[in-house]
Amino acid sequence: MTPDEMLRAAVSLIESRKKKDVRLFVAIDGGMGAGKSTLAKEIRNRRGGIAIVRTDHFFRPLNEYPAASLPPEKLYDLYFPWDRMGVEALIPLRRGETARYQRYDWSADRLLEWITVKPEEVVLVEGVYSSRPELRAMLDAAIVIDAPRDERLRRVLARGPNPFGDWMTPWMSAEDWYFERIRPQDTADLILRSGE
Repeated sequence: MTPDEMLRAAVSLIESRKKKDVRLFVAIDGGMGAGKSTLAKEIRNRRGGIAIVRTDHFFRPLNEYPAASLPPEKLYDLYFPWDRMGVEALIPLRRGETARYQRYDWSADRLLEWITVKPEEVVLVEGVYSSRPELRAMLDAAIVIDAPRDERLRRVLARGPNPFGDWMTPWMSAEDWYFERIRPQDTADLILRSGE
């Protein structure tokens, strides 16, 4: 699909699920480099009335555990503390309150500044693991972006150097495990195929 086709399909899903005066929560899931952040920004630009909560803001600092020596299923549990995102962002937003949480900073590998997210009519929960089973009860719909692994790696490497050495090998193993074992694509409301 072209980026414009992906955008139109995502906006169409949102409009079909949106009910007057009821906040809509939509996950945009997919592997690193799939285009999740870009799609979320484009939806906000096209439609308005959009708040974005990013799973990247909630990741556990990498220096807290030996990622290179852990199996993928353990990394899947460690990387993203979904319960913190639920308590600090999704539950308050669902109640119509402003969410306030401390953002994980990838370059510093620690929690840094505080972020506030206002409760807009549509809340996009953007990032890998955003539609994991534990979060589905807090979501109204889920989009999964399916992009070839090689293309995703190319996009990530094009972003520039990273401070973590070989972080991508364990990271990709956890993502692969998630998409092969948890299979969020099987329960997605929309699958967008990117980079083909």
